[in-house]
Amino acid sequence: MDTVSNQLDAEAREQLPSPRQIDSNPWLKTWALRAAWIAGVALLAFIAIWQCSDCFSLDYLASQEGELRAFQSNHPYLLYGIVFVLYTIGFAIGLPLAALMTIVVGWFFDFIPALILSSVGSSLGASLTFMTSRYFFRERMEQWLGSTMEKFQTQLEDSAAFYLFISRLIPQIPFVLVNLVMGLSPISLRTFFWVSQLSMLPVLIIFVWIGGALPSLHTIADEGISSVLSWQLMLGIAAMGIVPLLIRLGLNYYKTRDESDSEHSGQRAWCD
Repeated sequence: MDTVSNQLDAEAREQLPSPRQIDSNPWLKTWALRAAWIAGVALLAFIAIWQCSDCFSLDYLASQEGELRAFQSNHPYLLYGIVFVLYTIGFAIGLPLAALMTIVVGWFFDFIPALILSSVGSSLGASLTFMTSRYFFRERMEQWLGSTMEKFQTQLEDSAAFYLFISRLIPQIPFVLVNLVMGLSPISLRTFFWVSQLSMLPVLIIFVWIGGALPSLHTIADEGISSVLSWQLMLGIAAMGIVPLLIRLGLNYYKTRDESDSEHSGQRAWCD
């Protein structure tokens, strides 16, 4: 049995790549570095969660909410400015928690201040990414894409604002990707900013509304998760699916009518 076990161990060691093979093979080296990086991040995350397990309890978060509310009452403009900067940076770097950030802003602040913060902050963050793409990556992308880049700019020359508006209404398209692509188009920063504000405003209103429907953490801790449910929350969730659909139907109707008018104009010109 020992002989068979030793043979199996020897065969297993032969199948594993040696350090020399890893150094000579770029793919193995890259794979090994990624595996080590993922393992390190997972270990740090486990240690952080283990050490801060009490930080995720509802009672602890409720106490922190009380301290934050007290800070807001003493320094309202300072806290508003800090949240605005963090919110703008989050949208600029394309954090995947943009919807959650907007809901939290709507939960903490009143409706109008929260809507102003989220509307201006999201458009400003998008504009920062837009300008970064235009002034730092445009030449490299033009060299890389060549004639394709020229065709892309020609197609968007007259309808960049329309494509931007449509892209904002499609949740499958990443927010930061739209900003980067539009930075390569001929659209001006001013047009990009106001179109972004206009196209994102309905969704931001819904998210801020949902945030405002959520109770305080103290209420949730005292009354349970059932305190979260309300008609305002249900209405906001329903609007998340209905409003973008209505906007797209309206745009499709407008596009169809515009094409129909163009065809009728062409037929009249041919008859004349």
